Amino acid sequence: MSPTTDREAAQQLVSYITSARWFAGKGRLAELIEVTPLPWLTEVATWPAVRFEVAEIGYAVDQDPDDPSEQPSTEEHELYQLALSYRPAPQPGLQHAEIGRFTDPDLGPVVVYDAMQDPEACQHLVGMLLEERRAAADDTSVRFRLSSAGGLDADLVPQIFTGQQSNTSVMFGDVAMMKLFRRLEIGHNLDIEVHDALSRAGVADVAQLFGWVEASWPQRLAGQAGTQIVTSDLAMVVAKLPAAEDGWGLALDSLRRDEATADDRAGSTFADDAWKLGRALAEIHAALREHFPTSTVPGDRVAEIMKQRLERAAAIAPALQPHLQGLEQAFDVLGGTDLATQRLHGDFHLGQTLRTPDGWKIIDFEGEPVKALAERAEPDNVWRDIAGMLRSFDYAAATVPGPHSDAWSAACRSAFLEGYAGGGLSAADAAVLRAYEADKAVYEVVYEVRNRPDWVSIPLAAVANLSHTPEGDDVPSLASRNKE
Repeated sequence: MSPTTDREAAQQLVSYITSARWFAGKGRLAELIEVTPLPWLTEVATWPAVRFEVAEIGYAVDQDPDDPSEQPSTEEHELYQLALSYRPAPQPGLQHAEIGRFTDPDLGPVVVYDAMQDPEACQHLVGMLLEERRAAADDTSVRFRLSSAGGLDADLVPQIFTGQQSNTSVMFGDVAMMKLFRRLEIGHNLDIEVHDALSRAGVADVAQLFGWVEASWPQRLAGQAGTQIVTSDLAMVVAKLPAAEDGWGLALDSLRRDEATADDRAGSTFADDAWKLGRALAEIHAALREHFPTSTVPGDRVAEIMKQRLERAAAIAPALQPHLQGLEQAFDVLGGTDLATQRLHGDFHLGQTLRTPDGWKIIDFEGEPVKALAERAEPDNVWRDIAGMLRSFDYAAATVPGPHSDAWSAACRSAFLEGYAGGGLSAADAAVLRAYEADKAVYEVVYEVRNRPDWVSIPLAAVANLSHTPEGDDVPSLASRNKE
C-alpha cells in the first residue's frame, strides 16, 4: 500500500495517527508525507496478514502574513511506526482496534486493525522472535533478535497495557512485556542497548531482555538528495515484573499516610525505599561503567553549558531573573576540575522505578525525550541522575502538601543519598550535586511555564533555595573521581 497515491487510505491512516495517545504532535497541522511498508511477516493468503509500516509525518508552516500568496510548506518531519493486522472482513471483538477499510494491492479489500490489539497478530510476533526470523522484500527488512528465551512462549495470552502513552506495551501472561516504539529514531534504541548489556551481565536491578525487533528501509534524509538505507529498532521484549508497583504512586501513598496519621517520624514510611533506590542506582551506574565508555569533561565547560541554558531559560521564564547570580555561582563551583562521565539513565525519577517482591527495578533508559538520540547517548556525570531523583522527591511532596511533606522530602533525600554513596556526602560532592540539581530545576521551570503554569511554583521554590548559599558554607575545590 502506498498512501501517497491512495488518498482514501492516507486519510484513514493520518486520522488514526494524529488521534492516538502516543502521537507527539497534537495541536499542530500534521500531514502524512509517505508510508513505507516493511515486509510481510505472514505467508501469502494467511490471515491475519501482519506487517510493520513506517509513516513519515510533516508539520505545515503557517503562511507569512506579509505574503498571503505564499503556499504553506512542511518542516520537522517525524517517523511513526504502525503495527498493522489486515483481515478480509470485520472481526467481532476487534471493533475498538479498527484503523480503516480500503483495498490493498497485495490483499484486495481489507479491514485494517492495530496489530497490538489483535491477539493472533501479537502471538505471531512472539513466535517470530523465538524463531529469530528475518523477513526481506526489495530494500526493506525486519529482523527478530533473541537474547534469552526464558519462559517466553508464543501461546501466552496477550493483553494490551492501557496506561502507556509514548509507546505501546502488550503483556504476555505473567512472563513478558513487548514494548512497541511508536515514534522511531534512526539508530539503535538506548533502552534496548542498556537492557542488553545489563541483562548479559546478570544485573538484577533491571528486567531481563528477551529480545528485540529491528528494521531497515530506504529513507529520505534532511539535506540529502535521494534516499539511503536506514536502520531503527521497532520493539523490545523484556521479562514482566511480577506484582510491580509504580514508584511515583507508592511515594504519594506514603505521603498521604504520613499526613493522615500525623506521624512524628514523617518520611519514615518511604525512607527505607528511598535508601534502596539509591543503592539500586549505584549498582546500575557501576554496571554501566563496566559496559560502556567512560571519560572526563572539564568542569569549566559543563558550567558554561549550564549558564547558557540558564540564559535561554530566563528569557522564557522571567521569574528566574532574581536568582541568576546565585545560580551562576552554583555552576561556577564546577570550574577548574575534571568531571568523570559515563552512560547514565538520563531521565531518572520516581516514575522510572518499580518496586517488586525481588526489590526495586529501574526502567526506561531512553533518556529525556526532548533531546536527540546522539545527545542522550553522550556520557554525563552520575550526579545528573541523582539530581533527577531528588527533584522527584520534592515534586511528590508538593503534590501532597501538608505539615509533614517537607520533612518527608528531606528524609527521603537523605536516605537516597546515603543509599547511593554508602554514607554522607563530602563537601565537594555536595557542591557538584547542588550545581546539577540547580540545572535540573531551571529545566523544570521552563517545562512548567510551557506546559503546566500552575505547577511552576514547585521548581521555582527549588531554584530560590539552590541559588542561596548560606553564610559560612565551605565549598572546596573538586577532585575528579568515579564511585566504586
